[in-house]
Amino acid sequence: MSIYKDIVEGYQLNNIQEKDKLNNVLVQLNEKDDQEMINRKNFIGHFTASAFVISKDNRRLLMVHHNILKRYLQPGGHIDKNDRNPLDAAKRELFEETGIDSEILTYQCAEPLNSLIPFNVSVHKIPENKLKNERSHYHYDLQYLFYIENEVDVKIDSNESSSYEWIQLDNVKDMDGYKEIIKKIEKLEAASQERFLSNMLKGASFEDISCITVQHIIPSTIPIIMTLQKIFGHRLLVCAKPNSVDKMVWHKLENMGVRLTLASRDEYFNVDYLGIKSKTILLDIGGYFASIAQIPNLPIECIIEDTENGIQKYENVIDQIEYPLFSVARNPLKKNEDYLVGADIVFGTDYILHQKNLLMQYMQVVCIGYGKIGYGICTKLRELGIRPKVLEKDSMRTIQAVRDGCDILLEKDFKNIDLIFCATGSKSLDILDFRSIKDGTFLVSATSSDDEFNYSYLLDEYEEIVETSLITRYESEDNYFYLLNQGTPTNFVVNSALGNYILLVQAAILYTAKKFIEDREMAIAKQVNTLSDEDNYNIAKQWLEEFC
Repeated sequence: MSIYKDIVEGYQLNNIQEKDKLNNVLVQLNEKDDQEMINRKNFIGHFTASAFVISKDNRRLLMVHHNILKRYLQPGGHIDKNDRNPLDAAKRELFEETGIDSEILTYQCAEPLNSLIPFNVSVHKIPENKLKNERSHYHYDLQYLFYIENEVDVKIDSNESSSYEWIQLDNVKDMDGYKEIIKKIEKLEAASQERFLSNMLKGASFEDISCITVQHIIPSTIPIIMTLQKIFGHRLLVCAKPNSVDKMVWHKLENMGVRLTLASRDEYFNVDYLGIKSKTILLDIGGYFASIAQIPNLPIECIIEDTENGIQKYENVIDQIEYPLFSVARNPLKKNEDYLVGADIVFGTDYILHQKNLLMQYMQVVCIGYGKIGYGICTKLRELGIRPKVLEKDSMRTIQAVRDGCDILLEKDFKNIDLIFCATGSKSLDILDFRSIKDGTFLVSATSSDDEFNYSYLLDEYEEIVETSLITRYESEDNYFYLLNQGTPTNFVVNSALGNYILLVQAAILYTAKKFIEDREMAIAKQVNTLSDEDNYNIAKQWLEEFC
């Protein structure tokens, strides 16, 4: 295994825009071993390492004036055979050139999954040095970032440098070649979604394990997909939920080397299609793997389900599942996401209705289901001045809805209702309900339409008329109604904006995988397993440290 190939490939995943500049480096890595790649007599090009040291108290960067190149540079140099890795080489070079011991420094890791990946790789040409009999060649400088509490006196190596300076970062930006590097430092110091998610898997080994995951292909899922790609590489297969695919995101992921296919509930979406031949973790959204889970003796390590309607599919067949089953659907960390999803569903619905010159504020509105998403929908409606009616079979939730200021609908009486939000994930409406809806009623699904609606007999009785890509009319001899966004949750119309809160659930999924791989005895057979309160508090603590 090549340390340097892992470093370069990992760096490319974090800096996809720099992929082309490192292609020649990878060509060399495929032809030469690691020792040759640090050999200073390799005049095609070789790796070096350097240290960027910033004082915390005044935001100044330590630079030394190089004797040969006649300019200020960060300390650094060639990697010796005795160096364990390039990070150690950067620390050694720093000590030799400045006298600063790495023991008094804080290392700013750029990638929690591999601490050897630098925050920057500089590819630059070194001129010919006739005194050393060295031809012109390239350095692939692996640059690492450190912090020191205060400026310290520096003991320079006069053989290498003539002086040193602690230079204000804003002034370093104006130095040739450093503007983009300082931007990277500032980015590394800012909150990072991928870094937060990577920390959930830090220290775990998935070396011989594959991962198949169902995902929405939208901007907010890029961080978790890329985190999985860093861990599993070509052993990752992402199955896109068909009704939530952003084409630009799809192409971006493809360019990053992510393997993609479409998830399906058809029979072809099976073990052979997915290629489950070796140890595999399944990450699900909506119970797509529930049928596969009932097949015994597959190399499935564990299954982790995200949604409530999905975990219900597994619970219905739990006695037939021999694999460890986990869920984050009822995790308290998910409450934030579910609330915001509900609010975005209202926002997306309002956006679509505006296209028909309609305002929700003047409609009679019902929400079927007062679970976490239903609560989010009704809360947003009340913020808009709409007092929704709630139809909920659970008496305790019904009481909560009354307490929150909602009206109650005790039975499916829709004759005066203009807009129905369906948020149960459990066939809330069927043909009898469709017949009872008044003319012109709008239907909105908060979950997958095939989970929320029972479509049996619908197309035998109703004509389907596509008015726009977002509005479908169903018309019979007796009544007609509209289905928004073809039954897909309307939050996807407006690029569902959940901010960093969605990362809490994504982190819980990744942390569950890590905990299981580290301790396979944590899962109890024939039941849905969850993270402990301690695990959830740990995730929440790390989220607060990263984003607050």
